[in-house]
Amino acid sequence: MNKKVIFPVTRIHNPMLLEAWLDNGEIKDAFISDTLYRGFEQILIGRSPMDMPYYTQRICGICSSAHAITAALAVEKALGMEVPPNGILIRNLIFASDMIQNHIRHLYLYALPDYFRGPDLAPFIPHSESDLRLSKQENTLLSEHYFKALEISRAAHAAFAVFGGKAPHGHGIVPGGASMEVDADKVNRYRGYIIEILSFLDDTLLPDVDLIIKRYPDYVDIGAGNGNYISVGGFPNPEGGTLFPQGVLILDERQSFYEKYITEDVTHAWYKPHGPLHPSVEDTIPDHSQNKGYTWVKSPRYRGQPVEVGPLARAIINKEKVIGHGALARIWARSLEIKKIALATLVWLNRLEPGAETLNCKIKQNSGSSVGLHEAMRGFLGHWLQVKNGRVEHYQIITPSAFNFGARDESGTRSVGESSLLGLKVQSEDLKEAGRVIRSFDPCFSCSVHLIDGEHTRTLGIK
Repeated sequence: MNKKVIFPVTRIHNPMLLEAWLDNGEIKDAFISDTLYRGFEQILIGRSPMDMPYYTQRICGICSSAHAITAALAVEKALGMEVPPNGILIRNLIFASDMIQNHIRHLYLYALPDYFRGPDLAPFIPHSESDLRLSKQENTLLSEHYFKALEISRAAHAAFAVFGGKAPHGHGIVPGGASMEVDADKVNRYRGYIIEILSFLDDTLLPDVDLIIKRYPDYVDIGAGNGNYISVGGFPNPEGGTLFPQGVLILDERQSFYEKYITEDVTHAWYKPHGPLHPSVEDTIPDHSQNKGYTWVKSPRYRGQPVEVGPLARAIINKEKVIGHGALARIWARSLEIKKIALATLVWLNRLEPGAETLNCKIKQNSGSSVGLHEAMRGFLGHWLQVKNGRVEHYQIITPSAFNFGARDESGTRSVGESSLLGLKVQSEDLKEAGRVIRSFDPCFSCSVHLIDGEHTRTLGIK
């Protein structure tokens, strides 16, 4: 077999490396590696739990509020804090606008350039000339919309800042609720941004995605996962229920979600070896010398099974219409989800009560164990926390990209991301076909690992 290594995988965070083994132009095996170790879980030990939403936001700049809201949920459960209704709604609004900007940027900056030929300027050059199916007029239209999307994603960040203070790494989501008060000016400004975004979705983004699907119908199912999906729920309503429901689909069987079935394995990752462990008892001890390791990403599993997370998984768990299970099916689900979230924000805005409290800082205890779970832009996000005498004693994080792109587990089972590349026919020198599949998951490798050693970088050397 012929080995090809792509590093970095373009338009994604630099640490991502793909090693593909091909036979007669078909991918027979694939290894996806994250070459960056960051150590956030160790950084958090000994600090005040009240600071967790601030520290964990620094894990990633494009999905910062996802970590803020998940960390806040974990802290509130551990310390017995209660969030007022206005606080819940404001946090939804902050996170919703952040998710909207992420989805728009993913579609236009990361994913869609795989399917159209942009102008002869950066970042579109050098061009990959393989498998381009749009007409010259359609390419020009998509290029114009690319730059328009930058403006609209900025409007989403402006909406974020209305209640979040600034973007990214906002100040609005804190343990006990939200730091911002509600007034008519904030509500009207936020609503104005959302109306602008909704117009862009209907007039531009959704038609663009439909056009790509029409020209590349084979990619609706090319790059399909293993058929396992999970959602931990997200965007709670003050009176109960969530916009995104919880649920699991494993081996064609729908199941209720139980957090106790989550494990992580490090057999093939660069950590001190251990078998599958629940995050509440797991440690993160780096060991770059582990000879079986090929990535810094652990192997999260649900009931021992690799699962796919993200917008497609959320749609399937919610029994919404999907057009397939491959690369463009993920993009289609993400595009519809943007509108779903934007419309939900208009409902939450109307439910805000000006003058009512947004923050409740009362703490019932200064020690406790808990988990915060919330759907992030890319899917399942979990923060496991132990607090003792007002200080963080243990912290573990599982991110969506770890689920989608983690290492093989102790049985050698591949992640969804690696298995989605098997059987893929490749004609381009730059593995463009593989790039389309990988980018459809919207990988975030800043989030997925738990230093960069510039002197000892190396290829994987997998046999």
